[in-house]
Amino acid sequence: MEDKNQEEYNLLVDILDRTTWALDGSCDDIDCDQYMYKESLRKKCKPVLEHPFSCVEKLKIEKEAVLRILSQRKYTKYRYKKCNVCKKGVDSLSKDSDLMGYTRPSQLHKNSHEWNSVWVHKRCRTKVKTPKGWKKL
Repeated sequence: MEDKNQEEYNLLVDILDRTTWALDGSCDDIDCDQYMYKESLRKKCKPVLEHPFSCVEKLKIEKEAVLRILSQRKYTKYRYKKCNVCKKGVDSLSKDSDLMGYTRPSQLHKNSHEWNSVWVHKRCRTKVKTPKGWKKL
């Protein structure tokens, strides 16, 4: 049961990332008029956009729906982590949190590296201590 919830959570986070990426201006929807004319808009040409065919409203609704699903009780242990500096809860999907990564040469395999990460608040990011033998990314 745990693995199924983890897989669902990872799939929903992937959908949320793609939706956020599209809302930030990298839409890959073929029918979207909002981004078909992006190059023209940069050149200060003002073509008439047909907003009923635009996908911006659809993306906003989809993002809100995915966030509502991710706020369900069964996903809270995957979404909320503990900050390693202040020991308070960190929402891994909020803009106030950050993922700090570390690497080091692998002790088992000669030509590979190990990777480790911790979730911290953006205000706590400067206080994170790098573990001995690891390098910050």
